[in-house]
Amino acid sequence: MVFCDKEYIGRKLKEYRKKNKLTQEELAAGIGITDKHYSKLERGIFLPGADTFLKLINILNIPVYEFGIVEKNSEENILRELLSLSSSELKMCSEIIKIIKKHQKQI
Repeated sequence: MVFCDKEYIGRKLKEYRKKNKLTQEELAAGIGITDKHYSKLERGIFLPGADTFLKLINILNIPVYEFGIVEKNSEENILRELLSLSSSELKMCSEIIKIIKKHQKQI
């Protein structure tokens, strides 16, 4: 899994940003971060937080399998659906996941 490889993620962000013909400033504004912060993501200085990561893959249309998270086309739709949820819906999903994890540990 390459999700924790800052340099790899930065290269992919830059690759897809250029494919989408966006500047760093345009992309940063589109996801609500500063262009300086986005530049550090592309240069592999920082890892994006989960919320920022989901926004980026959605805007840039990056398949999540590029990051070794899931098999090609398998659970990508779930991640995209998460982007459309309100914060209260996301909290509910988080609680459901916690319950599932707790239940799995008991088995």
